[in-house]
Amino acid sequence: MFECKIINDTQMKRLHRLLKKGLKKTTIAFISYLYDLYFDAKYNLDTNSWVTVDELDVDDSKKEHAVLYQATRVLPLRKLFERLQIPKENVLIDIGCGKGRVLLMASEYGFEDVRGIEFSPILCSIADENILKYRYRTQTRKSLLIINADAAEYQYGDEDVFFFYNPFDEVILKKVLQNISTSLKKRNRKIWMIYANAVHRELIEKTMKIIRVKEYNFFEFEFVVYEVELANLKSG
Repeated sequence: MFECKIINDTQMKRLHRLLKKGLKKTTIAFISYLYDLYFDAKYNLDTNSWVTVDELDVDDSKKEHAVLYQATRVLPLRKLFERLQIPKENVLIDIGCGKGRVLLMASEYGFEDVRGIEFSPILCSIADENILKYRYRTQTRKSLLIINADAAEYQYGDEDVFFFYNPFDEVILKKVLQNISTSLKKRNRKIWMIYANAVHRELIEKTMKIIRVKEYNFFEFEFVVYEVELANLKSG
């Protein structure tokens, strides 16, 4: 009887810890979500609302490899840009930029030249409108450019920082990585690859030999940051 009471007490303590941990994560996620709403309201933007694949104005063949638009959280992204030691003169490109939130945040943290690739004309239009409103409210002079193109076909050139938040499946990601590799062969340089919620990180790590990798978790939102150089690209 005494032993049974000990087991029950231990179980109750474990359950209490799990509930406490779950409540903490939920609270943090809710606060982060509220801040996303505040960010949009502050600058009169539309970056937060989701867009499903069915709502995208692209051919069905392209929808097959797409995923819904979901914005990167503002607070985690701010923490990441504060932590990263990336020279601000480098060009940052958000691949599958959606409504452009990452571009706005990158410009806020010092990047002078920020670009976004998006294959949906509707999302490009929303992103352009967000940039106009953001410029008006902040008076920023940073270069903010939305490129309406297929990321799998786009020829990368002078970009140094590549941002991903799972905009497509492994089929398209593989082509994008090949194009990035080609750009490195044309212009030898070190690049950074920032991967939010890294679902397909195994493909990146198989395709490219990473010289350095760091993982971050801010407000229950995860990032993996890779550093890659031409000499370390895997053959084939």
